[in-house]
Amino acid sequence: MRLHETGVHYEIDHLAIIHENFFDENQGALKGLDCHELALYSLMKPRGTKELNSHSTTQGIEEKMHWLPIADLDKYKSFPTFMKDYLQSEHHGIEHIVTDERNDKVIWEK
Repeated sequence: MRLHETGVHYEIDHLAIIHENFFDENQGALKGLDCHELALYSLMKPRGTKELNSHSTTQGIEEKMHWLPIADLDKYKSFPTFMKDYLQSEHHGIEHIVTDERNDKVIWEK
């Protein structure tokens, strides 16, 4: 069990997605660089309260977190962009998803 950035205690169920993202950064320390990001997403099980108690920040600015119904995700700008489609379908095993923001491509491998 671990404390997630949301402030909620979670149990890791299993690794669900390996995500590779290619993008050009236009600000900050990576400005002007071609970037290749690797992210791992796990299915999690909350333990105890689901009340958000985050003290997470990005570039010194406090982040605001809210629970959103999966069916309503298309009403919000959220990242990674493929997650809404992923959450609304059934999955087995680990999936490898590659996004290339430089030319709006998504490759989904099982």
